[in-house]
Amino acid sequence: MRIYFGTNRNPDNQENPTSFGKHFSSQGLTDLRYGWADVADDNFEHYTLTVAEEILKVDEEKALVGDLSDQILGSDEVFTNVREEMKRLQQDCIIYIHGYNCSFEDAIRSTAQLKSLYQDKILFLFTWPSDGEMLLYKPYMSDRDDARASGAALGRGLQRLAEYLRKTPKDDYCYQSIHLFAHSMGSYALRHALQSIKSSAGNYIRRLLDQIILFAADEDDDSFEFDYKFQPLPDMARRVSVYHNAGDKALVLSDVTKGNPDRLGASGPRNTRLLPDKVSVINCAPVLDWLRDPDGHTYYLHDPTVRKDVIAVLTGTDPHEISTREYQPESRRYKLK
Repeated sequence: MRIYFGTNRNPDNQENPTSFGKHFSSQGLTDLRYGWADVADDNFEHYTLTVAEEILKVDEEKALVGDLSDQILGSDEVFTNVREEMKRLQQDCIIYIHGYNCSFEDAIRSTAQLKSLYQDKILFLFTWPSDGEMLLYKPYMSDRDDARASGAALGRGLQRLAEYLRKTPKDDYCYQSIHLFAHSMGSYALRHALQSIKSSAGNYIRRLLDQIILFAADEDDDSFEFDYKFQPLPDMARRVSVYHNAGDKALVLSDVTKGNPDRLGASGPRNTRLLPDKVSVINCAPVLDWLRDPDGHTYYLHDPTVRKDVIAVLTGTDPHEISTREYQPESRRYKLK
């Protein structure tokens, strides 16, 4: 299976990378490299990495007159490959942002696992420099700083995608949708990507995505109430879905030991009455199997009811008509059953 990716991690070789590390690119926080990984086995352990060619330097005389025709952008090659695959297979694309404690190799594996669950979707991974270490306070805070700093790179990548789509000739349209999954601290990176886009686009947020889905978001539970957090997020998509689990042990750890406010991915938004109608809140706790997911944090990979619910979301089913959930009007949220 093929996994596409964009990353602001440091390459092991600037000219011909064969892997990426746990630090930022030496070229800057927003330096993005693009490519794909062909995963060869059912355990997702072995893959062949291809990094798209990138030539940004141009002759000084051409640069002075704005002639950038000699540049080669890796994003163009990868976005074109994704678009052609979407068109040929008539499949949607899911952009996936991973969470805390995730090396480059871990990110490829978890994205391949997602691909195995959503076989009729094309997967595009954004992987930021998480430490990939499960120690206590320091690595967590380091990852949180890195996720915040990676927001500018992710925002730049999303804006580059918007520009690519705007310039695509109508005859080349694939007429498929692009969705976004953010897991755990990936939601925190998404928040800062959103703020970066706002800053560079004059507070104008273009609707680029069909569905945005937040799983186990390591984000404040008041984030949809403030303009500098997630309040503008619904402007970026047709719908937003927030899946939460009060028994999520990883988020309890974030809440209690790291001094964070209540987490969005644990209790959901603290005041659902303030949410736009296009935001759905889904309580996963009633259906989770602790044998499958002992921490209650990666149910999006392990729980069949959650997956069935997500598939209904991706197909555009009206939230009230999804069979795996029941509506609780007093709290304006859904409960999986």
